[in-house]
This record gives sequence, structure tokens and C-alpha cells, in this order.
Amino acid sequence: MNRSLLALSILLIHGLVAPTVAEESSAEVDLSRVYITGGADESKRQPGSAVLIDDVALKQFEYSDIHRVLNQVPGMNIQEEDGYGLRPNIGIRGTAAERSKKVTLMEDGVLSGPAPYSAPAAYYFPNVSRMSGVEVFKGPATIQYGPATVAGALNMVSRPVPELLTGGIDIQYGQDNFQKYHGHVGDQIDAGYGSAGWLIDGLRISSDGFKDIDNSNENSGFTRNDVNLKTQWQKFGEISHLVQLKFGYADETSNETYVGLTKKDLNDDPFRRYAATQLDETDWTHESSQLTYQIELSNGTTVTTDAYYRTFERDWFKFNRLGSTDVTAAEVLKAPNANADNQALYQVLTGQKDSANESEQLHIGNNGREYVSQGVQARVNHTFEFESFSNEIELGIRYHQDEVEREHTEQAYEMRSGRLETTSGSLVELRTSNKGEAEAVSVYLRDQLIVGDTTVTAGVRSEQIKTTLTDNLNYIVTERDESILLPGIGVYSQLTDTLGVLAGVHKGFISTAPGQTGDAEPEQSINYEAGVRINGKTEFELIGFYNDYSNLTGTCTFNNGCANDDIDSEASAGEASVYGAELSWKTGGYVGGYLVPINVTYTYTKTQFDNSFTDSTGVFGDKGADVKSGFEMAYVPEHRLNYQLTFGTEVWQSGFSLLYQSAMRDTPGEGKIDAEDKIAGYVVVDWSFDYQVMDSLKLYSTVDNLFDRQYVVSAQPIGYRPSKPRRLNVGVKYDF
Repeated sequence: MNRSLLALSILLIHGLVAPTVAEESSAEVDLSRVYITGGADESKRQPGSAVLIDDVALKQFEYSDIHRVLNQVPGMNIQEEDGYGLRPNIGIRGTAAERSKKVTLMEDGVLSGPAPYSAPAAYYFPNVSRMSGVEVFKGPATIQYGPATVAGALNMVSRPVPELLTGGIDIQYGQDNFQKYHGHVGDQIDAGYGSAGWLIDGLRISSDGFKDIDNSNENSGFTRNDVNLKTQWQKFGEISHLVQLKFGYADETSNETYVGLTKKDLNDDPFRRYAATQLDETDWTHESSQLTYQIELSNGTTVTTDAYYRTFERDWFKFNRLGSTDVTAAEVLKAPNANADNQALYQVLTGQKDSANESEQLHIGNNGREYVSQGVQARVNHTFEFESFSNEIELGIRYHQDEVEREHTEQAYEMRSGRLETTSGSLVELRTSNKGEAEAVSVYLRDQLIVGDTTVTAGVRSEQIKTTLTDNLNYIVTERDESILLPGIGVYSQLTDTLGVLAGVHKGFISTAPGQTGDAEPEQSINYEAGVRINGKTEFELIGFYNDYSNLTGTCTFNNGCANDDIDSEASAGEASVYGAELSWKTGGYVGGYLVPINVTYTYTKTQFDNSFTDSTGVFGDKGADVKSGFEMAYVPEHRLNYQLTFGTEVWQSGFSLLYQSAMRDTPGEGKIDAEDKIAGYVVVDWSFDYQVMDSLKLYSTVDNLFDRQYVVSAQPIGYRPSKPRRLNVGVKYDF
């Protein structure tokens, strides 16, 4: 679909799917309806797992890192990378976390990934600092929010248009020259025939980073800018209307790298970066536009339509590989003293030795990519009320098209006196030139039947997907069609005033990437969950889950250590199992005159490959390694516990957040984890404090990693990577 067709669709379609974010704030609309869940109270009655992190919870620790925000959600599998959450790695219920590629990512109910079908690895992620809420869906609730339905869905809720003229300024400063400037202002006025509203939201975040690059004056930090504009018009009456237009622009420059350290160097100086990474830098820009139209009829039928268009362009100039064809940089950093060749290559990477021959050259590449994601989606809701029961029908449809154009280049460099210099006579080599395209039509039907205190929700989703990969270097065009029907059902029953039980089952699906040939099959699973829920002054939920994979797949990315020639190829592990339990407990009250809310979440996860295979690409562990039936998966910790305690008064509050994560494997295996394959467990504590000087003015301070605990976040793709050290930030907020 080109731009003109998309624009025409915006004008012609009267709707069917978009989140109720279209009903953003007005005097006659409940603000909670900006959430897909319908708000905290509604999520408690859902026959499935739905978690809402609202504006109050987001403000508690003033996190700008989505990883730290999601620590309070049970079932999450999170892999840190850069310490700031610039490139989130989010998995749910044991799915691979790399680049959040197996989670459906949305902003205001619209797909937010650069190319959710043709290139789902999310190198762009919305800034959580400008959000008013975060929603997480698991289990049967995921059916509504495809395309990826194995793990779950994540929806970022942007700031709504305010009812009256209001605004705010948030300024934060911290160690490593961390700076945050966030401002917003908006209003809504009577326009005679309905009301008109607007909102401007601007954000800038930057830091010099906490790593020092050998023999370089460059810092390891980043700068992010994010500006969003919303305008809306709404009219209430026998037939109510709402039209909202939203524009966004964001960019980033970050001196990030995929290269880590040897284990010894990590122990000696975890915040060092090797000389080979002196030139590593990412630059990207993201532009988005979204038009929403919602109409509510007098009989209660609501029809909502979204049309959206997003572009994402990026260049990542980074160390790719060594000139040697016999050993990779990852192998060198895992065993730098294994032999004389490894020792020499390690010294070149660290700048201790000049490059002496072609095998000791350093190949630096630019992974240039351009993405487009666009479509029209619609939803209709209608509730039938009867004397003894009610029945709500929801029908949704989406036409979506996305694409990614890749131009990956590479050039040979040499290490000279600790500095990178281009090799005499070397040319920029084009390594990859292709275009991946996807066109998809999605339809879902959801029927929610409420009889007394029991809610039964049944749904089915259809995905019709056509993908094309055009290889410009080899003049090969590969096309593929996929069609899938995804049913699901969930039941919730309120047994007493406070106690409820739930159960559900649904089919999980993740489509194949463009360019796959032969007998490549999409990822599929049957997912089960069951549990209990207690609501009241104390909230408690315990849910057991079991994901039965008929085909577990993995996609090669540079982030999981795949070679450049294997990028975006897929591998299958066949049958696999993931099972575990999620617990959440919230309580609060006054103790000695102080308000003391407590929030505890815990996740237990076990994984298992159910057949043996050879990992030919390194998607699941080491390239060429034999994976046996019964082996556990890599990078899925068995235990994750988050404990949040806040105490204070209406004037001041102090809070602590403790995260415990148990050890996990760097490669698949069984039994006790060998030392060389072990990512050790850790405990990290964050702290916050705020003081309300006056109604409109608040001072606050936060400390990430209060006790300066240093731990390893991963050993891939190239060496060990450290956690962020203790960092103190102070801030001031003024609202008007």
C-alpha cells in the first residue's frame, strides 16, 4: 500500500479496530479508558493475564529504562544490554528476549515495531519516560493483539489530551552527565460544535555513558530526542464522535557496541571498552503519524478506526569481525589464552598490538536499514444485555504492510598504536543488499459472555501473510504465503466476594521472516494457564502456565552472535516445553502513621528442548553445537523476584525496589551449569525519594543499583557485558 492509498483509506473507512485510547480525556469520558485493559478494575476481571502499570507506578522510580519498569511484571524474561534500555530485550514466559522479536509491541494499540512482520527485531522502542501507562497481556488475551501470539503483547500508552489547560516540566540530572528534559502542555476548549483539544510533548535524554573506551576521547553515551503532537475533536450526543490526529518524531545518536570483555577483564575493570570499538556508533530517526476516528451509537455500538504510517531509518557503524577466517572475536574473548593466535588477536582487539597481517585486520561495517510500517485497522464493539446474562461481541480487522531495506557495508581497518586506521588500499565492500516485504490481513472475533459471576471469553484470530525477499546481490526473489487460524478461550469465575479462579488455552504463532525457503515452518504452540485471584485490600494472583511448542524457531541476529551471512535466517528446534508459575501480591495500609504499600512479584520458569538437533547457525547457543533432548534453553533464569516497598506521607515518600534473578545458561545444557557457561545470579536494589514542596512543585532523587552490585548481563554476542553501576540522579517537577 503506498502513501496515497493509505491516505484514501483514512478518509473512507469508518472503522473497526483501535484501542479505546481514542476516547482520551474529556469531562464525559473516564480517563481509564485510554487503556486497552479498560483500567485496573477491569483487568482484575479478565479471564486471562493482563497487567497495568499506571501513571502513579511509573512516577515512583522515574525510570527511563523499560527493563526496570517491567521488572514488576511477573512472567517477564528480560536481558539487559547497554544499561539504559536503549535496545530492549524482552521475552515473556520463556520466549527468547533478543530484541523483543517474539512480543507484539504497540503504542496506543497500534503496532510500534519498525517492521513487525518482515523484520520483527525491535531496534526502535518508544521512550517510556513520555508514557502514562504500560500494559502487558499474556495467555488467551494475546489473541487480539497479534501477529506474535506465543508470548504476549506489550502496549505503551502515551499521554492523553488534558481536559483543561495543563502542563508540566521535569528536569533531571545525574552521574555520567545524565540529563533529562521533559515538558508537555495541552488544552481542550469548547469549539461550539463539539470540543477541540491539543497536546505537545517533548523529551530529551542524554548521558556520557559509564564505560571508558581505550585510547579514545569519545564517550560511550547517547542522546535521544522525542517530540509528539496530538490534536483531537470530539462531540457527545445521541451519536458521539471523536477524531484524533497524532504526529511523532524521535532520533538517537549512541556510541554503542556489540563487543564486550573477557571474563578476566570484566573482573578487573568491568566498565572498560576495547580500542576495536572506537568507531562504533548508531544513528536513527523515527517518524510516525496516526489518525483515529471513533463513533459511538445510541445503542452502545462503538466503531473505531486507525490509520497509521511509520518510518525508521538507522545506520549502525560497528566492529563486525576479525580478518581471520579460523576464529571469531567471540571465541577469542572467551578463550584469549587458548593459543598463540588467540593471544595475538586479543592484543589487536585491545590495542596492545598493531595488526601484523590480513588475519589481524578489523572489519568495521555499517548496517544501514530503512523501514516502513503502515496500515489501517478497525474494531466494532457491541454488548447485548439480557435479563440473566450479557454478551459482548468484538470484531477486528487490520490490513498491514511493512518493509525493510538493508544496505550492509564493510571495510578493513588495522590497529596502529592503539588507534583504528583504514587499511591501505581497502575499499568499502557491500556485504548485504536486500529488501524484505510483508503484506498481512488479520481478522479476529472475540465473544465475551458474562453469566452471574462467571465470564467466558472465546476468540479466534486469522492471519493471512505474504512475504517477499529480494536479494539485490544475487538477483533472487523469494516469495512465501502463510495462513493460520488461532483459537483461544478463557474462563474467570468469582467464587466469593474476593476469590476468583481462571483458566485458559490458546494457540500461539510467530510467522516466518521473508526469504525462508524449503520446509521452513512458523513457530507454533498450544499455551495453557490456570490460577486463582484474590481482590480486596490485599490483591493476590497465582497463575501456572505451560507452553507446548510443536515447533520452536529462532532468527539469526547480530545480537545473538550470528555471522553477517546468516543474519535473518531462521532455524528450527522442533518440539519444546516451557512451564512455570507467576505470583503477584499487593497490599498496603498505614503503619505508625505512614502509608506503606508493598508490591511483590515472582516468576518460576523451566524450559526444555524435546528433541535433539545440531544448532547450525548459533541461534540457540554455540554455532555447530549439538543440542540434546532434555537440555534447558539459554538466557532464561529459573527464578525472578521483584519486591517493591514504599513508605511515607502525603508530603514525602521513599521507595525501594529489589530484583533477584537466579543464574542462567549462556548455552543450552542440563544439570549443574558449568562455570564457563554460567551467567551468575544477582540481587540489585534501586531507591527513590520525593518531596512535595507545594502542590505544583516536587523534588525527587533516584539511585539505580544502590549497593553498586556488579553482575554480568550476558556473554553474547561478543564477550561479557556488565551491568550499570550505581548511579544517582536528582530532579525537579513543576506542574501547572
